Amino acid sequence: MNECYAVKRHLIFILVIFFVLIPLSAKPLGISLLGTVMDAADTKSGLVVDLDGEQVFLGKSTLGSLKKTFKAHDFLQLPFEQRSELYEGAHVPTAWPVAKNFLVGGGSGSKLQGDVGGRLFGQIADWTAATTIGVGLGVYLVDLFFVQIFTGGGNSSSINDDSFKDFALDTMKVGAIFLLAERVVQAILPIPFALRYNKTLRNGLGINKNGSDMIPMRIALVPVAVMNINHDLAMQVVGRVSIAL
Repeated sequence: MNECYAVKRHLIFILVIFFVLIPLSAKPLGISLLGTVMDAADTKSGLVVDLDGEQVFLGKSTLGSLKKTFKAHDFLQLPFEQRSELYEGAHVPTAWPVAKNFLVGGGSGSKLQGDVGGRLFGQIADWTAATTIGVGLGVYLVDLFFVQIFTGGGNSSSINDDSFKDFALDTMKVGAIFLLAERVVQAILPIPFALRYNKTLRNGLGINKNGSDMIPMRIALVPVAVMNINHDLAMQVVGRVSIAL
């Protein structure tokens, strides 16, 4: 009875590890890193803006590329309404990249923002965690299907003294702890990046975060002297709305 329960527990444990390990190692690290480098080198993505007869791409780029774009082109020549629309279309989100980095990993949330550093960290950290868990799982399977069989695995004392199993479990625990820790770091990375990116975008487009650069409108009550039908002088209060362009 105890042996049957132990086998079931082993199988459940292996299935859980497989469900964790397979998504982590779905794509080889080299291919992932190559894709990140190629995406970082792509400068012709984002919103297309016509400046002085030249097509300029804004957004969906690295922070460095965004700064170079604003250094080379003057977006302040555009009407304020158009600059506001560009900001709404080119600013990077925060909530979904945070959730995707934590749940999916691999820097997938940072990829949505164009953050190459965050994406590389997620890919390397997830690969390291997957490798650590995989080593522990491999040792565990070798111990379960080979060592236990040839050393009398049915003996309870040999099971308790199994150093291979202890090493495998400890290795997988280390990998799982590292996975959780680096996923937390991945979830944090999109927040400061979004703040820096969106601030650079606002500065380049000449837009204030608090909306103080919107078209101001003033409302005032002004006394006006008028002459009625009886040619009597009277005072009226008139409302005046002025818009500063």
